[in-house]
Amino acid sequence: MENQANLLHISKKAFISVVLILLGLMVVAGILTHIIPAGTYVRDADGMVIDGTYQVLPDGGHPVWRWLTAPVEVLWSADAVNVIVIGLFLIILGGTFTLMDKTGGIHVLIKRLIKRFKHNKYMLLRVVILFFMAFGAFFGIFEESIALLPILILLSLSLGWDTMTGLGMCLLAAGFGFATAVTNPFSVGIASNLAGISILSGAWYRIIIFIIMYGVLQFFLVRYAKKVEAHPETSLTYDSDREKVRDFNPDQALPYDNEALIFRAYVILFVVLFGGILGAGLAELVFGSSIPAIPLMAVIFLIGGLTAGYVVSRDIRFTFKTFASGMLSVAPAFILIVLAVSVKHIITEGGIMDTILFNLANALSGQSPYIGILFIYGLVLFIQFFVGSASAKAFLIMPLLIPLVALVGISKELAILAFVFGDGYTNVIFPTNGVLLIGLSIASVSYGKWFRFTFKLQVFTLLLTAVLLMLGILIGY
Repeated sequence: MENQANLLHISKKAFISVVLILLGLMVVAGILTHIIPAGTYVRDADGMVIDGTYQVLPDGGHPVWRWLTAPVEVLWSADAVNVIVIGLFLIILGGTFTLMDKTGGIHVLIKRLIKRFKHNKYMLLRVVILFFMAFGAFFGIFEESIALLPILILLSLSLGWDTMTGLGMCLLAAGFGFATAVTNPFSVGIASNLAGISILSGAWYRIIIFIIMYGVLQFFLVRYAKKVEAHPETSLTYDSDREKVRDFNPDQALPYDNEALIFRAYVILFVVLFGGILGAGLAELVFGSSIPAIPLMAVIFLIGGLTAGYVVSRDIRFTFKTFASGMLSVAPAFILIVLAVSVKHIITEGGIMDTILFNLANALSGQSPYIGILFIYGLVLFIQFFVGSASAKAFLIMPLLIPLVALVGISKELAILAFVFGDGYTNVIFPTNGVLLIGLSIASVSYGKWFRFTFKLQVFTLLLTAVLLMLGILIGY
């Protein structure tokens, strides 16, 4: 096992394709700053836009040389902390999973899961989808789902499916859950607070939508998994999956003899991890106390991963050397995060984001409720391409929308629903989402293949959510 490639690493081919996409988007963003006039809103102490304060700026057009320096500038911008925290989390994650793989932890966990569910594997698929969707909908878990991506991909392959199925039941499910947002504190929570209503106001309709979207996603993934199981050659990742299956065999001899010890060591790690995530989510939801989940997970993986690795191997030098090797194998992920944030940075520094908001908000005035709610949905979808953060988008958009929606006959609850729809589903298709790009790179899947895999589902979801929004108008939601 020592000579095998690290389990968690960034595929060179996927990395290059993603870098080229992001560089192209940076150029497009820079060009837009020379086409759209610059303008700005006044913001309060919390960074919230103050309606009616928009003014045109005299100078426009972001200098070309600053397009090139944007990846460096983001490291001391308002997004710097998030970039660094997510980057460190992924690097630590790489160390933990490499150590877990080299000590036999991955093999033991997957072997036991296969033994337990081999005769009921589609029930397992449905349960895993529900798990990730629920964590996204109720606690706002999305980025954190990457922590289990390597295991779920290998589990998917071991059960006769493919990498796309593994990505689907992890990243796609978390993204769909985040978008259904029953009590997601980062989207519906902040938006409700800005609108002056309770996070539970209108939750009954969001729960119904959660059930509908769960049905859609599990039908899509189960149908796809059955097709791939029956005809493996139809998989978009058929060739690369054959290589992964050759490299990974859950029945191969373990590097250490004590399988029970290996199992206990890593189960304890994940129990502590899930307990930490659940505790952070409940603290945010119930008490409004913000405990950052990603830094918490990073600490758990760092301490717990090293501890479990040493308990199994009893070799401190091997433990730290393997952990360091895993960290280096995912280090390129930091570059992807920086480039993804650079697109937003160019738009913001070029002064055109507020101009776009001003004109779109004005266009909403005088529309019918049905047109108006679709307009809000489209506005959020557009802004989402450049501003992936749900909380940042809420502070940017909601102060402008809330005074307008009452004038066109739209409730605050429905406006918030349109906001969370526009904010969430595109997390798993827009190429400016750093988490998606990192997940694809870890899975060795190109963005083009992922787009082909999810495009029809995204189109159907777009149409279905538009109908659900208009139904909200019809029933007086």
